[in-house]
Parts: sequence; C-alpha cells; structure tokens
Amino acid sequence: MNDVADHIISQLAGIAQQLPAHKKTELLALLASWRKDVRQATRESYTELLNFQSKNGSHYGHARDVSSSGVFIETPAEFEIGESVKLVLTFISAPNPIKLTGIVVRIADNGIGLHFDSVSQSQIREMDSIISKHALILRQSK
Repeated sequence: MNDVADHIISQLAGIAQQLPAHKKTELLALLASWRKDVRQATRESYTELLNFQSKNGSHYGHARDVSSSGVFIETPAEFEIGESVKLVLTFISAPNPIKLTGIVVRIADNGIGLHFDSVSQSQIREMDSIISKHALILRQSK
C-alpha cells in the first residue's frame, strides 16, 4: 500500500509543476502535509559531502542521514516541495556508487528531505542491506 501511495504522491508532485503558481503552491503544501513524519525505513547516520543536481543546476551539501526511502541533505540552496533532485551516494559497504532521483518532500531551515522516487526503485531495493552494512562498519570503527 505504501508503494502505491508514494507512487501517486510522486505523480501528483509532477502534476503540480504544471499548474498555475497559486494552485501549484496549494497542492505541494498539501502533499508535504501528507508526508510529514512518515518514515518508511530506519534512518542511519550518513555524513558525506554530496554534489547533486536540480532544475536550477548543481548544488553541494552534506547528507545527515539516509534510509532506503530517502535522505536529508543540509544545504543552503533553496528548493520547492515536489522538486526533483538527482544524486549519487557512495558507501564504504558497497563497491559501486548508487545513482538516485528523489523528490523534495520536506524543507527545513538547514536543508531538504528527499524521498527517492519510483524511478530509483531498482537501485533502492539493495539499499537496506547496504545501509545496514555501512552502519555496522561505522560502529566497529568507533
């Protein structure tokens, strides 16, 4: 059920981009309220410098935590709810970087919360295992 709801919410966020400004703002605010405090997967600490892209170009920021459903990025750049972002995550527990696309679902004073979209599903199926191994390696190194 959550996958269906997430897919529909992602589609609605895409539709919102095509609406007049005042309707777009209303719909994106509504979508954001549906997603507040909804965590589908356990978040693990992930503090990496990231380079990521949006419709406004290339940005930099620090990831704070990650799960198989999303990531929080501390960044001074400004974004809109529903905006699409492309990024690459690397883990010490995985041999290859993971290319993902996410939708901005939360905006905070210090950054943005991304929910990985359905396009990234083939990549994120492996993420729970990768993140668990990553967390274990980090705990052992302390």
